[in-house]
Amino acid sequence: MKFLIQTVNKKITHDFSFTLLESIKYNNWLNNSNDIKYKTIEYKDFNFKDFHKKYIPIGSVEFVCDFLKYFYNKVPKPKNVPEELFGFANRFIFNTDDTIMGDYFIKSNDVIKSHLNGIYGNDSTLIGGRYQCSDIIEIESEWRCFVYKNELVGLQNYSGDFKIFPHIPIITAIIESYNNSPVSYTLDVGISNNRTFIIEVHDFFSCGFYGFSNHKIIPYMFSRWFYEYLNSDK
Repeated sequence: MKFLIQTVNKKITHDFSFTLLESIKYNNWLNNSNDIKYKTIEYKDFNFKDFHKKYIPIGSVEFVCDFLKYFYNKVPKPKNVPEELFGFANRFIFNTDDTIMGDYFIKSNDVIKSHLNGIYGNDSTLIGGRYQCSDIIEIESEWRCFVYKNELVGLQNYSGDFKIFPHIPIITAIIESYNNSPVSYTLDVGISNNRTFIIEVHDFFSCGFYGFSNHKIIPYMFSRWFYEYLNSDK
């Protein structure tokens, strides 16, 4: 495995990049080898070289998407809440490519980190593009679940009251119901009124770790997701 890690002003700035570096050191120590390698790059738009294609990109959403676009003409789309998991949303939720009218929480189904993400409908009109809309609800605590090969391998609180813990059987049921899941992904869940529900799903790149540090598998989670995505028709 070879990783190409983005730096900003010559510094590692993303928590997942820092943790990956520690995981690389751990795996190489554990296996008494130097099989997992990395290179850093001070990223500016489209400054990739041909030899960079041999690496797995690690960095911001823009960095990874530009890498995939430049070398493979592929750009990941948001996962948001997959339709097969709508039953775990604990709120009214729908996808649309039509005019949106109403007081909804809106996210783009086309662009990760879109300027539209998180805006509220409030009887406004959005035309052109695909959107996911859901009822606006209060969330007491939010947790990021790390999933690899259909198994929950990590769980970190990232917002709200960390003393309010999610219901693990619900998380397990969500994972088991996600038939079209990637090999590695994050699953964000919320808790409100003692109910655990899905917030959204992210492919395993450019996602905050919030302290997740399963060093033995983190390089493989990045690598497996990357090559699975390259070989997919998405």
